[in-house]
Amino acid sequence: MRCVAYLAGLATCFFLSLPGQAQAQSKDYSTLTSPQSAQNWYVTLGAGVRYQPDYTGSDDYVFRARPIISLGKGLKSTWWSAEDDAMLSIGVFSGQGWRIGFSGDLLWKRSAKVNPLLVAVPATKFGAEAGAFAEFYPTSWLRGRVDLRRGIVAHDGVVADLKLDAFTNMGPWTLGVGPRMRIASADYVRTYFGTYGAQPGTGGLLQRFNTGVHTVGALAQITYHWSDQLKTTAYVEYKHLVGDATRSAIVRPFGSRDSLTIGLSASYSFDTGSSYSLGL
Repeated sequence: MRCVAYLAGLATCFFLSLPGQAQAQSKDYSTLTSPQSAQNWYVTLGAGVRYQPDYTGSDDYVFRARPIISLGKGLKSTWWSAEDDAMLSIGVFSGQGWRIGFSGDLLWKRSAKVNPLLVAVPATKFGAEAGAFAEFYPTSWLRGRVDLRRGIVAHDGVVADLKLDAFTNMGPWTLGVGPRMRIASADYVRTYFGTYGAQPGTGGLLQRFNTGVHTVGALAQITYHWSDQLKTTAYVEYKHLVGDATRSAIVRPFGSRDSLTIGLSASYSFDTGSSYSLGL
């Protein structure tokens, strides 16, 4: 928790010390984050690879691919995009310094056939999460975002991701850093951390689970813009598992509450030729 607070404070102090940079972005911020009817919709497609824990709470690391699909208005828009944003993000409504839209993620199957350490917990299915996101920009260098999604097939729970990012441009480079928090429902925790046993205090199926903070952490990333359309990003993310999930046998003693994810991605944006507006 101290690590998260330190990173958040460091990011805030760093960007507050760059008034010239914030002022330089102000003009673009006021125009490009306020889509006009003449602006076309742009699609961003890409892919990346991550070196991450096999599952939340694991201390075994694997490489895993990740698709990137997003839709929004304005190719040179100053909308900030973080590498831990939902795999599918579609900005439906937007205005000066804010936008809301659809948020979707894929969830991979998890079973003891893949990792023997999961023998104590029921297998989970391949599925998805679908919901909405809302993000706002109080300044030209700061983004706040909230995602709220419900599980489909994989689980019956609800998750909420809260993010705050401070970012700045330096020529073709863009730097960003910010804290993270996930709140999960009891059904979500039961699905991924409930064990076959029912012994009190071990996270068994009959154990009481509560909705609450599930993970806290931080993300830092650096992006190089090869052109207005093409960019590559490298990033590192830290997560600390908290709450009822930490009592599960797959976390303690066989796993870890702390994890790092290191990733690299590339994406390309192109004009759809449409400027259709939904009225906001």
